This record gives sequence, structure tokens and C-alpha cells, in this order.
Amino acid sequence: MDSIQLLTKKSASCADLLSCLYNLKPTDLEVLLEVTRNENATLDEIAKLVQRDRSSVHRCLSKLVSANLVTKQTKTLKNGGYYHAYSMVELATIKRHAKERVKEITESLEALINNFESDLKKHLESNNEKMRQE
Repeated sequence: MDSIQLLTKKSASCADLLSCLYNLKPTDLEVLLEVTRNENATLDEIAKLVQRDRSSVHRCLSKLVSANLVTKQTKTLKNGGYYHAYSMVELATIKRHAKERVKEITESLEALINNFESDLKKHLESNNEKMRQE
């Protein structure tokens, strides 16, 4: 289903919103849900919970960290070494960022609509020129 259709259906959910705003796949959402349920979870713990291989979960976590939905903390082990613990960003922060993202998308769509006629004319002229050259 198209992103706009997905968000405008009456049964749209928070997961639908996050999926569209951050281009999250079902596996990303599954990993995010487990991070939410298990504060300071490690990669191995999350991989076990979602029953996926470590590399797939690592890619999901990297995407979620980049999207500022999840934080990654480096923790030191007593006998040396370290590990990473993942936690969800505060809901208020996610909500604020989502509002900003919606505003950016709205402004972009408005610009597309405002330029619709001139862009369409340019596109048609360009196609007519290509057809003449062939």
C-alpha cells in the first residue's frame, strides 16, 4: 500500500506513521518494539527475542539509531571489553521529531502542488522534443 494511502486510512496506527516517516520495514518495527520492551538490551538479546540473525538485527538497530528512535550506549565489562546497550528515545522526543518531519513533508508537497502546472508543461515539452529527435 502506498505511504499516503496507508496514513490516511481510518485504521492507521503509530506503527504505520513510524514506518512511513522513517522508511521502516516490518523487521525494523519488530526490533523497535523489542527495544521498547527491554530497556538497555544488547544486540544478542534483541536478536534472540526477534529470532533473527545478529547481522540483520544490527542493520535494523543502526537504522533506528540513525533515525533517532533508539539510543546506543557503550558499557564497559568488569574484566575488560565492552558491549552496546540499546534503549528507545523518549516518546516526547520522537513525537516532536515526527511533527517536524510531517511539517517538512507538508511543505514539500505544497511546493510540488504550487509548481504542478509549470513542471508538467516542462515535462511535456521535453517529451515532445525527444519524440521529434527520434
